[in-house]
Amino acid sequence: MDNQWGTRGPAFEYPNCFRTENRFLTLRAALLLVLSLAIYWLALSEPDVDRSALITRSLTRGDPAPHVLMASLLLLLAGLDLWRVARQRRVGLVPGQPASLAADLMRQNKGVSSGAAWINDVLLNGQIALPEMTGPFRRLLTWLAPHAAAAPRGLWDYLGLRVAHLLWGLGLLVALALTWPLAGQPGSMALAALFYGGAAAALVARSAWLSHSAPSFTALLLALLLVTSIGMALAWFGAGLLELGRLAQMGLPLAALVLLSCLLLIEGLALLAGRIEVDSAPKGRFTPVVVKAELKADSERVMQELERELHRYWVEGIPNRRHAWYVRLEDGEAGAATVFSAKVLEETQPTLPQYTRARPPNAVGARWLWLLVLLVLGLLLTLGGGALWVMLAAAQMDTVGASWVSAATSLVLVVAGGHALRIGHLLWSRFEVESTLVSVEGRASAGAPPMAMSWAVARARSVFYAAADHVVGGRTLLELRADEEAARRSFQQLQAYAERIAVPERPLAERAPPAVVPAAQATVASAAAKPRAPARFCTACGRPVSQGARFCQSCGTALFNS
Repeated sequence: MDNQWGTRGPAFEYPNCFRTENRFLTLRAALLLVLSLAIYWLALSEPDVDRSALITRSLTRGDPAPHVLMASLLLLLAGLDLWRVARQRRVGLVPGQPASLAADLMRQNKGVSSGAAWINDVLLNGQIALPEMTGPFRRLLTWLAPHAAAAPRGLWDYLGLRVAHLLWGLGLLVALALTWPLAGQPGSMALAALFYGGAAAALVARSAWLSHSAPSFTALLLALLLVTSIGMALAWFGAGLLELGRLAQMGLPLAALVLLSCLLLIEGLALLAGRIEVDSAPKGRFTPVVVKAELKADSERVMQELERELHRYWVEGIPNRRHAWYVRLEDGEAGAATVFSAKVLEETQPTLPQYTRARPPNAVGARWLWLLVLLVLGLLLTLGGGALWVMLAAAQMDTVGASWVSAATSLVLVVAGGHALRIGHLLWSRFEVESTLVSVEGRASAGAPPMAMSWAVARARSVFYAAADHVVGGRTLLELRADEEAARRSFQQLQAYAERIAVPERPLAERAPPAVVPAAQATVASAAAKPRAPARFCTACGRPVSQGARFCQSCGTALFNS
């Protein structure tokens, strides 16, 4: 991972997880380019015939315009694939990504976030509680993958979309079978088949561009009933409303059947691939380790040094995610001293583990088997659709009366091939990252040390999808390991600085008078002194910051180096 995160640099850059997908997209673009050139050549080249034969018979050829249009479409699809490859050559994450495990606070804010209680409970009890699944088809998803609740929310939406598309395709296939006997003429059946094909493409387009969440079962059922009713009406009354002679020659019923069959096959394979992505439930209880000790220092000084110590946990200059930071004074019982209490809970920036940086994140294995099947299927469907149109163009250019039955099926296969190549895009973007959770609590009588403190540090392994929405729930815990050594080291560091600084100040009368330095020596000393860099202060909170720092260690605001 390259360290380019900042206010001026692009972003964190993870290893390219779309390498395999990019290779297949490039192959498809090359295949589409070759097919388009072949169709151009068949449609626009002069016929190779004996000139003496032209005297005895006339040469009849089909119209080249539809074939030129199809070749241009294939060329456009090839360009789109290459554009996608160019966009996916780098995987960058903007500041704040991946998402936090729970809701967090702004660096300059104090208080407790809504998710702090859950994280603190995980650290102190050692049990990762699974969230409750939300959204449509959650019962069916739980049946397909019992531990689906442990997966990131992006995978929930992905699996829900696959189930919705499968149900939609099955419903349209049943509607097509029911409509076929009602059609009085081939033209009206072709119109109904065209409508069903458009309905299938509309739901896929919705999931690609409008919403990444699945529609509810009720909405899906109502839409299916409406589409079936309209399709049957078109099949029954369509022949009397429109002149459908040419439409009947395009083989639209066969194309609709092929479209729905391809949709069911592709979505089924994608569902299997997504189901394998669901990990087992997080590993069982880990033994939490809490380091407890006392500090003989002023509480205000301890909090200042604690903030500096947490700053040392920052990874590559990125501020920690803060979930809790509050200081509270409580009145004691029956005239007892006021009690000072504090709570701090932070998580470091998630980064790739060392063992994965030398290994491609999309290494071929059992996890990627179904994704590779989808990529190969996409190439085969594209090749089949393009070859069908090449044969159609050859037949049309040879004689004007050739059949157009395979035209719609050819276009359907090319589009289905592109869908098969792109449907696994989210699954390729899986990353497992590591971070550190730090929990600190302090309690003491106000102004009367010692302060009782407890430290808990844990190494967390989590998973997220770079192509999914980065919201709370988009990254989930897989494993926690207590780090007692880090907790003790942090406490000793805090103790060394806080107790050393908290030396009682000597009375003014006992102080030694300042030494008198002759004016000549003072002038020489000041001339020989090196010029000091001007002090730097944070523009947000006004506190001093160290030279060369990119973020304020107090509030986390990004600083611009002059």
